[in-house]
Amino acid sequence: MDELPDLSSLSHEEKDGLIRMLFPLIEKVRQLTVRVEELEARLSKDSHNSSKPPSSDGLSKKTRSLRVASGKKPGGQAGRTGKTLERAQHVDVVIDHSLPEHCQGCGASLVAADAQLDERRQVFDIPVARYQVLEHRTWQLRCACGQLHQSQFPEDVTELVQYGPNVRALAVHLSAGQMLPLGRSAQLITQLFGLMVSPATVLAWIDQASGLLHPQVARIAQALIAAPVAHADESGLRVASRLHWLHTVASDTHTLVWGACQARHARHCRARDLAQTHGDPGA
Repeated sequence: MDELPDLSSLSHEEKDGLIRMLFPLIEKVRQLTVRVEELEARLSKDSHNSSKPPSSDGLSKKTRSLRVASGKKPGGQAGRTGKTLERAQHVDVVIDHSLPEHCQGCGASLVAADAQLDERRQVFDIPVARYQVLEHRTWQLRCACGQLHQSQFPEDVTELVQYGPNVRALAVHLSAGQMLPLGRSAQLITQLFGLMVSPATVLAWIDQASGLLHPQVARIAQALIAAPVAHADESGLRVASRLHWLHTVASDTHTLVWGACQARHARHCRARDLAQTHGDPGA
């Protein structure tokens, strides 16, 4: 810290001049202090501690857990009903493990027909999946009168080679239902079923499904408009390092979710309507 100058050599007029200079500086410091406190308070405000909307939180938005400590010890609680695998009455594959052909003691031959069932153990597993190729064929037949008759392909079979409805439905479900990125949805189908599906193909299938859902989405929107009470909310998500919003309107029977994304990020996050209904078989 710098030492204070020697004021003993100053005259009374010079000392008075220094004092007069200090008053404006003190006032300026007070004003700047108030300004800094105001700016710090403004920066610390978000949708949780002020009336600001969640969309103003930006990329610095932090989630806050709503969980409350129960006071119970971790793990299974006393008196709870446990769940475990139970032996199935119907089995798909039976594997009999063979006995040795000769006795390990005396060497005599063993008769397999005399064996008795000792123990059964079951393994629950899923089969290794592989895609199935369905070939559609049309035929021609000419009547004796000369009239040519020809069978027709189904309306949904339009290409020489194409993917079936189950593959398309799975891809749409993985992306729109399970919220997987396009690339991971395509990768999962390739790894599980051996089908080389590209992210662009998955996106095209989502667009097709979106077009089919438009009438249902419109009906759900009208039901929400007519609902006496509806809940509205928005959730932030990051797309290509930018903040986007997923908007939700819901009642006790219908839910409408749609994303608001910028056009230049449409390849990564396509604005589409995703509709879900609860307890409405016709939706």
